[in-house]
Amino acid sequence: MQPALDPGDYVIAVRLQKLARGTVVVYPHPDSPGFDMVKRVVGLPNETVVIGNGQVHVDGRVLAEPWADGPTHPDGRWELGTADLFVLGDARSVSAGDSRSIGPVPRSDARWRVAWRYWPPGRAGRI
Repeated sequence: MQPALDPGDYVIAVRLQKLARGTVVVYPHPDSPGFDMVKRVVGLPNETVVIGNGQVHVDGRVLAEPWADGPTHPDGRWELGTADLFVLGDARSVSAGDSRSIGPVPRSDARWRVAWRYWPPGRAGRI
């Protein structure tokens, strides 16, 4: 999740109440029980997400992503259902376990949002 989060950062997650694009959520990895993932929501229920030419498009519009680090690959198209989210890591070239590889995440699995970083103290603050 660099540059937003670095390896070794300690965060506080709170119950997700209002879902918005750009929210950093916590969800269980579908293939690794007991292993939680932290990724950013880029696609909301009933949207179409297309990755092409290194960019993310949502419902035909290029998504402005001030948080993304690098181009997004591989190309693909995902039609989200009424209870689906499309999540991506911020460091696109090294991100694993996001919707490009595991598909859409059920909204019911994203129960937490990352709210604050408390460690290291020099980077403490709201996410």
